[in-house]
Amino acid sequence: MNREEIREELIASGAENINAEPGGEDRINRWIQQSYREICDFKPWPFLFDSDEGVAPLTIADLGHVVAVVDVATRNELEPITINQLLLGDPTQTGTGKPEYWFTEDGETIKITPSGAAIVVRVLYRKKPALLEDGDVPIFDEDYHDIIVTRARVKVYKATDNLEAAAEMLKDYERDRDGMVHSLMKLNYDKEYRLTRAGRRGDYL
Repeated sequence: MNREEIREELIASGAENINAEPGGEDRINRWIQQSYREICDFKPWPFLFDSDEGVAPLTIADLGHVVAVVDVATRNELEPITINQLLLGDPTQTGTGKPEYWFTEDGETIKITPSGAAIVVRVLYRKKPALLEDGDVPIFDEDYHDIIVTRARVKVYKATDNLEAAAEMLKDYERDRDGMVHSLMKLNYDKEYRLTRAGRRGDYL
């Protein structure tokens, strides 16, 4: 479903009066967007994973959470550093040498330090979903689009002071969302093992 279809389903399931009010459609669109972002932010979903490669500083428009930054030439993974730590270590930002750290000032451009000419980095990251417009389809599989409707219905019931219905609908949403987690995040049914050093060389528990 695209956003328009999601809105139509939401209206048909209890938001008719809100839609008829001045600005009602804008409110419904806002609730759809909030619900969509809430679902996307709930877990590090595999459908959000992406990568990009280029010369640093590298701008990535849909950059959400950085998983790793790698110097392609040396295959070294760079460590994250805050702006404060960066300025303490190199206040003038004139240091040169092999890149060791990455940072971002605007949330979408990956910079490295020390910087050098034509340093190519590979960024593994989780995407920040774009705002939905009427023709846009959510980034995840259509099997789960109804979860957006269910979450938005909680907001509809709250807006109409039907708190009991909102509480029940929230339970439905959480159950459906947890089913989505099980389907998309629990892909390995083998028993998970944790390796622990036993204190003797070459010995693990």
